Amino acid sequence: MNCDRPRHRALRHARSLTAAALMLAAVSSTAACAASNTQTPPAAPASPGPPSNTVQVATTYVTPHDAGTIQQRFDAANQLLRDARYRDAAAAFDGIVELEPNGPFVAASLFDAGFAWEQAEDRNAALERYREVVRKFPSGPEARSSLIRATRILSWTEDWKQLSAYADMLLARSDLSPIEQVEANGARALGLVETGDLDGAMLSIGKARTVIEEQGWGQVAQPPVATSQVFFALGEVRRIKGERIVFSPLPANFGEVLEERCQALLDAQDAYAEAMRSHDPHWAAMAGYRVGQLYQQLHRDVIGISPPPSAKTDKQKQLFEGAMQLRYRVLLEKGLQMMDKTVQMAAATGENSAWVHRAREAKRDLEQALQAVKDSLAKLPYSEADLRRALDGLGGKKPDGVTGSP
Repeated sequence: MNCDRPRHRALRHARSLTAAALMLAAVSSTAACAASNTQTPPAAPASPGPPSNTVQVATTYVTPHDAGTIQQRFDAANQLLRDARYRDAAAAFDGIVELEPNGPFVAASLFDAGFAWEQAEDRNAALERYREVVRKFPSGPEARSSLIRATRILSWTEDWKQLSAYADMLLARSDLSPIEQVEANGARALGLVETGDLDGAMLSIGKARTVIEEQGWGQVAQPPVATSQVFFALGEVRRIKGERIVFSPLPANFGEVLEERCQALLDAQDAYAEAMRSHDPHWAAMAGYRVGQLYQQLHRDVIGISPPPSAKTDKQKQLFEGAMQLRYRVLLEKGLQMMDKTVQMAAATGENSAWVHRAREAKRDLEQALQAVKDSLAKLPYSEADLRRALDGLGGKKPDGVTGSP
């Protein structure tokens, strides 16, 4: 057996990756808008007031640079946030917390400072503020929002253990909306799968997918971004399980084992393609890299197969190795195409996460590997027709049925 499928199955998976690639192209075509979009600042909470039967005079705080009450400082900080002066806004909110660490504006100021630092792309500073909100005000509304934003940062920084812990805190709350339930379960699943708990990850993925189906988000053209994390985690589970299927030592039922590995690749690819449908550049970069990596890793594994015992002479071994290189060169080509599209999308949208750097490195590796295969084939004393006859003798065919073109 091999990786070929009946025509209708090949076409179904051809459409799957083609859709994924088109999504990447679509994200690229809207780069100018995506790159310039900023998140809307959180709404300022209602200002706390004294009891109606009490007359109080607000304290005016004087610093070397300004003077004003906490209310005035809070309003001014929010104006800085609306003006997209994020570092100034963050410093202003932090100043409020320093002046009145136990005052009525602390929870809101800590959260808004976190949001401002996040927009200023200082994720560590933002995470520190969100953690402080959760520690000091665990039951407040700011804690829920802080947990959600903290999980996004932890996913970005790939702190998988903390990601699972914060997702658990979110899921322990009773005030989550459906989309927040999806995001919390997706974060938990991703944290668990990346730390090796595939069964726990699948449990959270199942819960998230139930909500997605109930809300009808799976049928819309562009689902919410929160669904991307769920399907990326699903792709990770399928990828890891698939890559556990190896060919060394060579199994007696090699054709069946190879068929199983190819099916795992297709299933993982489908999940990653689903993660791309939200058109979010970060999740698209993550998923695009993983799809390219699926082909790259499969190529490594099959090329590592030793010549069969029947190949006794150097000539026979050389013929076997050349035939294998010819047969599986297509995997390098498909992986390279996907990495290239991922890098292009990232350049168009301004996405610059660690996943983009990995895609660039993988693209260089794939280019070098593909050139090495071409050079190796050119040096062999056999024509391509000779190698194809050798392939026919092995009972194998070029694995075009693995997927359609990226």
